Amino acid sequence: MTGTETAKARAAIALALGDTADHQDQADVLKALYDDTDRDNSVLVQPSDLLSDLGVTLSDQGAEDAADDLGEAAAYIGDNVGLRLHRAHASLTSSQEG
Repeated sequence: MTGTETAKARAAIALALGDTADHQDQADVLKALYDDTDRDNSVLVQPSDLLSDLGVTLSDQGAEDAADDLGEAAAYIGDNVGLRLHRAHASLTSSQEG
């Protein structure tokens, strides 16, 4: 993610937290943060992949304990954070349909 993309993501988050934002704006931000169907453009996939890559490097260097912790941290982003963001997104978008 480039500096420009990071700045755009932060601006979108600020917009979604603003007084004029509706649920769809907020749902769009959640989807930008973590979308398992579009991993290349998801904000939280970046640190997850970074932690995973660093874990592999550390494992190759014999630092297994640190590598295991980083692997678990990377998985936590997808498994726990990603799931919760997905559920929040679904909740926001379904509340607009009803």
